[in-house]
Amino acid sequence: MYDNFKMNDKLLILDRSGRTGAKKRGKLERSLGSYLDISPIDDERKVLITDSKEVADGQQHIQVPSSQHRRRQSWLQTCHSTQSKDNYRSKEKTIEDPNGKMDTVLQELVFNPNGAASYYWMATVTAAVMYNYWVVILRIAFLEMRQTSLNQQCFFYLDIISDIIYLLDIGVQLRTAYLENGILVFDTVKMSNHYRQKRRFIKDVIAVAPLGTLFNIFAVVVYVTIGSTQVGETDIFGPIMRLPRLLKYHTMMKFFDVTDSRTSSPYRVRAFKLTLYLWVVIHWIACFYHVVSEYEGFGSNNWVYPADEEDQVFARKYIRCMYWSMMTLTTIGETNTPETDMEYVFTGFTFLVGVFVFAAVVGNVGDVISNMNAARQEFQGRMDSVKFYMNHRKVPQHLQDRVKQWADYSWTRTQALNQSNQLDLLPERLQAEIAIHIHLDILKKVKIFEECEEGLLRELVLKLKSQIYSPGDYICRTGEIGREMYIINHGRVEILVTNGETGDSMVVATLSEGNYFGEISLLKLDYGQNKRTADVQSVGYSELLCLSRKDLITALVEYPEAKKVLEQQARERIKKNREARRTCSSDSLPTTNSPNHSISSDEKPIYGNTIYPTIPPKSEKLKEVIQSDEFRKLMLNKGKEVSEL
Repeated sequence: MYDNFKMNDKLLILDRSGRTGAKKRGKLERSLGSYLDISPIDDERKVLITDSKEVADGQQHIQVPSSQHRRRQSWLQTCHSTQSKDNYRSKEKTIEDPNGKMDTVLQELVFNPNGAASYYWMATVTAAVMYNYWVVILRIAFLEMRQTSLNQQCFFYLDIISDIIYLLDIGVQLRTAYLENGILVFDTVKMSNHYRQKRRFIKDVIAVAPLGTLFNIFAVVVYVTIGSTQVGETDIFGPIMRLPRLLKYHTMMKFFDVTDSRTSSPYRVRAFKLTLYLWVVIHWIACFYHVVSEYEGFGSNNWVYPADEEDQVFARKYIRCMYWSMMTLTTIGETNTPETDMEYVFTGFTFLVGVFVFAAVVGNVGDVISNMNAARQEFQGRMDSVKFYMNHRKVPQHLQDRVKQWADYSWTRTQALNQSNQLDLLPERLQAEIAIHIHLDILKKVKIFEECEEGLLRELVLKLKSQIYSPGDYICRTGEIGREMYIINHGRVEILVTNGETGDSMVVATLSEGNYFGEISLLKLDYGQNKRTADVQSVGYSELLCLSRKDLITALVEYPEAKKVLEQQARERIKKNREARRTCSSDSLPTTNSPNHSISSDEKPIYGNTIYPTIPPKSEKLKEVIQSDEFRKLMLNKGKEVSEL
C-alpha cells in the first residue's frame, strides 16, 4: 500500500505506492484524515505526519487508527506539503540504522547565515584574509621573506591553505540562505542565483584566481630548464600575483559586524577592530617605506633606510620601518626631510593618509569610549539633579546619604536608575518575551496562580514592577490596606510583630529570594479584613517584584474563567486559615477568660509553620503569646515562607 516511509523524531513521510489500487489507498487516507482532521492529498504522492514517535518496520502496511489512538491526537499534527516530490528528494535521503529505525539526513548542505556554523566559518575566512593582508606586502618589501628556504616552505603551505579556504567559501556562499522580506530562503537554486548576482561574487572569483600558482608553476619549469637553484630577482612576482587575494576584505568586515551584534561586549569588539585596522595601515606604510628606500638606494640620503643597517636581521629592519611609519602617520615625531621627488610624493601621501586614518580612528575611539560610559553619564547627570534639588530644599544630610547609597546600589545592581525604560527601544512583543523569560517561573510558584492558564500568567508578568528598598525600609506596615503582593527577587526581608506595651518588635520570619507575601489581599475576598497584620522590613538592600490589585483586576477582565479559579483558590486559603486559627485558639495558645482577650474568627494569622491568630497590639494577650513555650518553639522552627499579610 505504501512503499516506504522516511522518519525522524519530528517528521514521517509516507510514499504512496503505484502498485496498489487508488480505492484502497484512498480509504486508508480518508481514515487517517478523519483521525487527524485533514483532507487526503490527492494530487501528491506523499502524506506527511509530524511528531510521530513510534513506527514499526518501514515496509509494513499502515493500519487504520483505532479509537484508542485518538487520545494521542493532541501530540500528532499533520502538515500539508506545498512542495513537489522533487523538492523533498533533493533535500532528504533515507538511511537505515543498525537498530532498524529510520533517520533523515541532508543530502545537500545548506547554511543558516545566523547560525554558529556560518559564524565560525566566517571567522576562518577572516583569518585567511588577514594572513594575506599582512604577509603579501611583507614578502614584496623584504628580500628575506622571499629567499630564505624556511620562509619559502612556510609561505608555500600557508598560501595553499588560504587558497583552499577562499575556494571553499564560494561553495559555502552558494549554499547560504538569505533574507527575503524578513524570511530566510533555503531554496538552493534561489540561493545560488542570489549570490551570483551580487558584486561580491565577482570579487570572490577574482580573489581566488590562481595567478600565484600559475606563476609558481611557470617559475619551476623555468628554473628546472635552466638548471638553476637560485630564485633570482623574478621571485618578487609571486607575492605580487597574490594581491587579488585582498579583494576578500568584505568578508572580514562582515565578520566584525556579525561579531558586534552577537557579543555582549560590542565596545571591545569595535575597539579591537579599530586597533587592527590601524596596525594594518602602519604595517603597509612601513613596507612601502622599505620598498622606496630599496628603489632609491639604501643610504643614498638621510631620508632612506641606512645602508649600514641593511645587513642586519629582519626583525631589526622591520621594527625600524614600523617606527618610521608611526612617526610619519601621527606627525608627533621628527623625520628626516625627503630629497628626491619620489620621496616627497611618498611622504606627502603618507601625511595625507595619516590625517584621514587618525581622524577616523580617533573619532571612532571617542565614540566607543563615550558609548561605553553613556549609561553611567546619564545616571550621574540625573543624580546631580537630585543632589541639587535636595541641597536647594535643605533636605537633612542623613536623608541625602540614604539617597546616595540607594543610587549607588541601584547602579551596581541594574546599571540604571529605572529598569522599566531600559527596553523601550524594543517592540512590545520582544519586551514581553524577555519579561516572560525572566519572571514567569517565579510567578508560577505563587500558590493562588498554580492552576491559572498560561495566557493570564504571561499578561501578569508584564505588569510586575521592580522596586528596590534600602536597609531598614518598611515595605508595609501593620494596619495598612493590602493592595499589592510582593515577590522577593533579591535580598531578604523580615516579618515583625510589635509588642503593644513595650513597643519592641520581634522577628517572626525571614523571607529570602523566591519567597512571596501579600497574595490574598489582591482579590479582597476576606470580608474587608485585608489589612496588613505585621510589619515587613528590608534587611539590607532588597529588590522586590510588585503586582498591584488594580493590574490583576484589569487582566482578569479578559479571563473570566481564570478569575473564578483565583477566587476559589483564595476562598479555600482563607477557609483553611480560619480553621487553623480555631485550632490554635483552642489547643495551642494560652487561654484567658477576659473578654478583652477574645479572638475574632475573622482575624488573620501570624506567620510560621504553626498559625496563630492576630492579637490586638496593645493587649496582654500579645505578651502572653510571645512568652509562651509554643511561640518559642515556633521561632526555633519557623518556615521560610509567609502565607499572607
